[in-house]
Formats: sequence, C-alpha cells, structure tokens
Amino acid sequence: MPGSPPSGDTNRAILFADVRDSAGITERLGNVDSRQLIGALMTDLGVITGAHNGSVIKTIGDEIMSAFRTPLDAALAAIDMQRDLLVRPPVDGMRPQVGIGLNAGPVVIEGGDVFGDVVNVASRLVGKAMAGQILTTGATLDGLEEAGIVSRSLGEHLMRGRGEHVNLCEILWRGETAQLTTLAPKIAGVPHGSIELRLGDQVVKTTSEEAEAVTLGRGSENSLVVSGTSASRQHAKVTTRSGRFYLVDHSTNGTFVRQAGEDEISVHRDEVLLTGCGFIRLGAPLSEEGALDIAFQTSGDPDAGGSPP
Repeated sequence: MPGSPPSGDTNRAILFADVRDSAGITERLGNVDSRQLIGALMTDLGVITGAHNGSVIKTIGDEIMSAFRTPLDAALAAIDMQRDLLVRPPVDGMRPQVGIGLNAGPVVIEGGDVFGDVVNVASRLVGKAMAGQILTTGATLDGLEEAGIVSRSLGEHLMRGRGEHVNLCEILWRGETAQLTTLAPKIAGVPHGSIELRLGDQVVKTTSEEAEAVTLGRGSENSLVVSGTSASRQHAKVTTRSGRFYLVDHSTNGTFVRQAGEDEISVHRDEVLLTGCGFIRLGAPLSEEGALDIAFQTSGDPDAGGSPP
C-alpha cells in the first residue's frame, strides 16, 4: 500500500536521544533486564516528548527520534530528559545516561517519517554528544535565550557532507551561572588538525572542524568496522575537542593504545588523547598475536609526526 505523499518543507525541531554505554548496561544486567531497562527509558522519553508538544517519530534500539513544532519545545524537552535521568533511581548501581542532539529548520514529512538536512545534522550532533550533554546549533538557539535557555558556543565546525560551517552549541541544564554560560563568540586561534585511521583497506579521515565522531566496532553501522570477536558492536569512538583528538572507550573489554615512543596503555570506559601516530586494538592487548590493529596518524598538532611504531 503506497505511503502518504511528502508534505513539502515544514519547519520542525528534530531531537535525537541516544543511550550511552548500552554495551556496559547489557554486560552488567544481562540481555533481558537491560532491554527492559532501556525499553522503559524509551517510554519515559516518549512521555516527556508528548508533554512538550512533540511526537515520537521512531525508536531504534537505544535511540529515540522526536519532532517538535518549535525549537523552544525541543530544548525544554531535552532539558527535562536530562533532568529526569539525573534523579532516576539506579538499577543494580547503574543510572543510564543519554546524549542528545537537536536541530531545527525545514523538513519533509512523509509516511510518518521526517527527512532532510535538518534531520541529518541532528543525527550527527547526537553522535558527538557525550553522556549528559545536549548539542545543537546557533541557528536553532536564535531567540531562545530570552526564554531562559542557557547555552555556550563550542565554535565553528565543518560537518561531513556540508559545505558550510555550523556554530556548534551546548545547552546547559545543570544550573550553571549565567556568567559562565552565555553564548560565546568563536574562540580565535583554536588549532586545526586531522586524523587518519587505517585497518586493511578501510581508511577513515576526519578533521578537527567536523562535528561528528568516528565510531569503531564490530557493527556494520560504524565508521570503521572491526570484525574481531573481542570487539564490541559499538566499541569506541574518536572525537575532537579544541583541535585535538580523543579516543573514548565504552566497550566491554576495553581498548589498547600504543603511541610512538610510549608504552601500551589500556582504556576502559575512559578516554585518551591521541597525538602523532600509533596503533589501536579493540578488546585485546597489542602484544597478543592475531588481533586486528588500527593504525592512526594525526597531523596539524605540535606532537604529530613520524611513522607508526
């Protein structure tokens, strides 16, 4: 049966909320209990969406996508989602957290789904958001400061697939002082660099101006797919802050990193600065035979240089 015809451009604010460290939740609670916990969380996020005049477009595993008629509704919903999670009682010592990305502008509504560049940017923002963080754009925040939405600029970023820079901003919801949280101008002199990650014939390169993270793991949805059995489906990501690159692990078995001139280190549910060149291995020490090594090389930062050890 054919779906409904597209509605044409309609202004909407699109919000994505994604559960962080879902692999750790599954490891701690088991498959059944973790799915029940995340399912209940998705339901609660949907209730908050409805309370702010929004509609849930879809849920995909541990991620929810919602649409709102105004950016203010979306921003207030995002804040309520984070505050709700902050006071939820922990389950077996764990309190789930989400990263949120939202963006507003013209979209196409078709067959109950929403499409367009606004949706793509919102999806990339949630991919960069850390646990407890709400990321958006300066254009989305235009006029919301008068409504009491407090935010700060994270500078201009170039997003993959777009020819123009985006003013990346963070909505601050924890009660920080206004003096520290007003929208700031772009910070001049932030260094720009790039990083290349290589595994066999897979090569991924990103720059410090791009807003989305490079994801590593066993799942086909990752930027770099690692087929080894020690790798989690969504194992780790490489993200950028202030012109530098950080590997963030959220896996079951941890990530092992050896940088030029340094000893191998283990990163588990933590992050490490990547400089120069070296190797990354998901879930097993680099000293073990037979695992898959990811070579990395940074450029444009003062510590970069040389060939992988």
